[in-house]
Amino acid sequence: MEDQVKQNTQDILDIKSDIRTIKDNHLFHLEKDMEKQSKMIEKIDQRLWWILGTIAVSIVVSTMGDKLL
Repeated sequence: MEDQVKQNTQDILDIKSDIRTIKDNHLFHLEKDMEKQSKMIEKIDQRLWWILGTIAVSIVVSTMGDKLL
């Protein structure tokens, strides 16, 4: 029984250590990577809006050009 308690205590300490490592190290890296991805997505979103605007303006100009001539 005492051996099992010692083993459980050691396992709990190992688990706590692993959780601390994940919390302190890996979550920081994940947060950093997510921030970088968010910035990239924002840039892509802005480019898509510019492309959409350009297409819309082109359609309007081509339609107005046909009516003027």
